Amino acid sequence: MPGSSIQSYFSSSSLAKSSPGDGFTSEELTLSSSATIDWVPILDYEESDIASLEPGPRHVTIMGRIVNFYDMPKHSKRPKAAQGLYKILIADDTGAMTVRLWYAKSMYSLKLGQLVTIWTVHISQGDGQVGLAPSAAPLFTTMFPEGERNCHFMVHERNDDGVMFTRPFGARDSQVLPGLMTLRNFTDGGFDVDDCKLLVCVKSIGARKKFTNKNGTTSDLISIGIFDNTADGYLTLYGSVSESASTWQPSHTVLLIANPGWRIDRTAKLSLNANTHLHVNPNMADARYVRALAQRLTKKEHVNPPFPSDVFDAKGAENAEVKALFKLREIDEFARSNPKAKAVGYISVLITQLHIVANYKRNMLMSSECCGIPIFASTLTAKCRQCERECVLRINPRILGPVIDETGQISTGKLIFSDAAWEQLLGRTAQQLVTAKLDVMQYLEQRLLFLRLTLGFGIYLGTEEIGRLVIWCMKA
Repeated sequence: MPGSSIQSYFSSSSLAKSSPGDGFTSEELTLSSSATIDWVPILDYEESDIASLEPGPRHVTIMGRIVNFYDMPKHSKRPKAAQGLYKILIADDTGAMTVRLWYAKSMYSLKLGQLVTIWTVHISQGDGQVGLAPSAAPLFTTMFPEGERNCHFMVHERNDDGVMFTRPFGARDSQVLPGLMTLRNFTDGGFDVDDCKLLVCVKSIGARKKFTNKNGTTSDLISIGIFDNTADGYLTLYGSVSESASTWQPSHTVLLIANPGWRIDRTAKLSLNANTHLHVNPNMADARYVRALAQRLTKKEHVNPPFPSDVFDAKGAENAEVKALFKLREIDEFARSNPKAKAVGYISVLITQLHIVANYKRNMLMSSECCGIPIFASTLTAKCRQCERECVLRINPRILGPVIDETGQISTGKLIFSDAAWEQLLGRTAQQLVTAKLDVMQYLEQRLLFLRLTLGFGIYLGTEEIGRLVIWCMKA
């Protein structure tokens, strides 16, 4: 009879190798892993604004907007340990506080201006040092939602209407915000003022670049062109905060920047430091003024505005029994005396210069604008350098030089042509123009130079989208 081994007296499960645990049951681990997805509070949390917070243990929920944050990776070899820390400044209508958000695997997609809600069980008082909380937001809370069941951090991505908590603390429409100054005053020495604030509009969004930190790691940076009614400047965003610029719109997004980092060269070069608050599209009268100013300037500076097809009744003007022929001087007088009225008619003009060949050689036959950045190419589409979106281009209006009649002149690039008018003028579509040979373009320039043309035009200064003469047809 074969001898029995000692292993036969024990169950196989007792011999299975088990890895040492970390003190959590399987149920707790499941709850922790799903905490960031379907978190349900099991305690009674008191809703509070930031001004009412006091240090100490307290089950409290707070809602506000992100006005500053930066990422601090802290890699650990332990599988359940936190791998990094976000230091986030959150502001509501009453003040600001700091949230020290630890994370393990769940990477939060944070952006400036986002509406967030936090649930926490304690509030602490900072010591005035940047390590725990900056002096601009001394109250702070520390949370690790992936390892704690009673705290949570939620970003409102779908149910944010852009209205809640957009008024900065202390802002009144009837009063000037304390510390608010212009970019010119800031450059001339206002940067030494405590709690200085700048209200600017985004002018352009630069291309994303890479830079190497002192510790050898690589991060992103993006340079934002900003301006107000006195001067221009730049705001540089580093690291993960640079993703915030992806949702900003040139000549529309307004930024209120409090206590910025700065470097004064010929222009103000701003950045974010630990005490900076950056409010995106603040709800205040001065912000609406800056946005209106930016849109007025954009109307004049756009390299190739789209044709406003829904503003004028071009078909009715073409089929009218009486067709009015205007001089450029008469159009100017009409626009000055009736800025809110529309006019449709015809003008008889000469083209004194053409730049088809020159723009072809410079790869600028077609143009458009995206993210506040002009796009030029000799193709029908081109990729935006900022958002990398494929943009449809139109014929560059600067291929026409000054247009004159007996009473006035229209400068280069100031006319807005419809696609049909371009085809009637050039005798070819945009596709045929960009694929034409050089000798064909030279012939086209010679054919149109000093040719008497009759153009169907429309003018309406009562809308922000139209600030130039629009051309809807051409008759030789």
